[in-house]
Amino acid sequence: MNDTMRYILAGLLIFIIIILQPFYLEWLGYETAPDEAREEALIPDESDPFKEKQAEPAIHNESTTPVADLTMQGSGHEITIVTPLYMATISSHSGGSIKHYILRGENSGKLKYMGGYDEDGNFSKDIPVSIILPDENHCRPCLAFFDNKTDEYSFFNQSFSLRNSSNYSDTLWLGPGEAATLHYYLSGNDGSVLIDKSLKVSADEFVSLHQFKINDNDLEYSNNLEIMWHGGLRPTEEKTDEDVQYGSGIISQAKELEDVQTTNFDENILRSVYNGHTEWAAVRTKYFISALLVDSPGKYAALSEENVTFGSRSHTPAYNASIGYPYDVNKITAQLYLGPLDVDHLSATGSTLDETMNWGYSLIQPISKGVLWVLKFMHNALKLNYGLVLLLFAVLVRLITGPLTKKSFESSQNMQKIQPEIKALQAKYKADPQRLNKEMMGLYKKHGVNPLGGCLPILLQMPLLWALFIVFRTTIEFRGAPFVLWISDLSKPDIIFNLPFSIPIYGDGVAILPLIMGGTLLLTMRMSSATMDKSQKPIMYFMNGFFILLFNTFPSGLNLYYTTYNILSFFQQRSIRNKITAK
Repeated sequence: MNDTMRYILAGLLIFIIIILQPFYLEWLGYETAPDEAREEALIPDESDPFKEKQAEPAIHNESTTPVADLTMQGSGHEITIVTPLYMATISSHSGGSIKHYILRGENSGKLKYMGGYDEDGNFSKDIPVSIILPDENHCRPCLAFFDNKTDEYSFFNQSFSLRNSSNYSDTLWLGPGEAATLHYYLSGNDGSVLIDKSLKVSADEFVSLHQFKINDNDLEYSNNLEIMWHGGLRPTEEKTDEDVQYGSGIISQAKELEDVQTTNFDENILRSVYNGHTEWAAVRTKYFISALLVDSPGKYAALSEENVTFGSRSHTPAYNASIGYPYDVNKITAQLYLGPLDVDHLSATGSTLDETMNWGYSLIQPISKGVLWVLKFMHNALKLNYGLVLLLFAVLVRLITGPLTKKSFESSQNMQKIQPEIKALQAKYKADPQRLNKEMMGLYKKHGVNPLGGCLPILLQMPLLWALFIVFRTTIEFRGAPFVLWISDLSKPDIIFNLPFSIPIYGDGVAILPLIMGGTLLLTMRMSSATMDKSQKPIMYFMNGFFILLFNTFPSGLNLYYTTYNILSFFQQRSIRNKITAK
């Protein structure tokens, strides 16, 4: 069977899997039909979708306390907003600071983002992601000013009053196309309104609009007033280092990014000020981000960090980010993006927020973005599980890189054939390097062999492999995405059991896919080394073992792709070898 027929057969098999997937899931008992009750509950309002929402809760509770009654309490009041994307608890402190924020992201009736920490800092893979850390400053976001004399922040985090509070219930349900606006105000001792605050939320996006109107410029701001996000974000990954090594505070000035980061648990980052027109300031973890995007650029930005106590974690960095304005400013308007590091949602903000994602070095970035676009397109257009997407993507890449691999393998085989002649020349002209080089070039020309022919095609594929590594390791699409059997999360190693100790490079868990991948590499290497010098074979086996150790901690999605790619490569190389042998 020739190579073309093999590729056609592989493509047909994957296509059959795609077609039969819904029937297979239904046979297993998964509900594939949409939940009619949920669809009915989320029917969009036919009127103005951006009107102020004043509806009663969709689910009534006898013990529900109206917001008007809560307003009279000294501790302030809260409103819970439920949308298909998130569930947020809004506190009256700071005029609408976000106290809790749980991502729902319903996808085919299931919660999309699972696995995180509860309020006590305990991790569970069975709870939805919550991304707000407990904090007493109520500054998510708020107005603040920095006192240069005390080196401390002061926050306008008092409990604001809610206008027309009797019109609101303590739970507000928003369906697709719906939005709501809350109006708060802060009164002075004489009854005058010092600050007006409006907060607008939408059911269709992770962006909320925060507008502060300062009515009394005699307030003691020091010299500057800042809109600020304080207290970082709640970690979401079970292993501490996964959040720590990707967490940071970031700002954008003239579309140039600056950031601060620490991976040392006993190092706090003091307040750093960056002068210049600032478009946005953000804090992020591995997969989630909070970003303030201001309508009018601030005159400076500030970043800082401190390690906070959260559960039993030894290291939980909390980054603070703010944008500063002159003390006499009378209005500050900012969009708050609070949600996943999803390139589609970030790009929809019309900003450069997508640059906060890790795309690799500048030369790799276009490839990484292209790879992610193709994977997302295949997932969304074909409605495929991401595991199947990776199998199909491996076939696609194999078809594209097949000619390069063929040329590399043929060159390697030809080099092995002339090894006896090369050794004879080396022995004959070992005392005359210039003559040896001349004779070697003549030998290559005689047999039509390019000594770099075996390496160059592989080097050309390295940027793609590196881009795949970045995409699989850092993009949220693979977080929590299961495939089959023991592969439950394509963004993590497919560990089946943990060791009581840790092995350098290998880690403390045993994954299956790296072992399978190592087997495919061994088969390919044995085929290509059939005529190799025996003294070089130990190096080959060492490299194979090293790859098994190295890939053990890599995401299972990358190992799944690479294993499939190697299997296809093995069959191609076997076909090429048979043809060369026949000739």
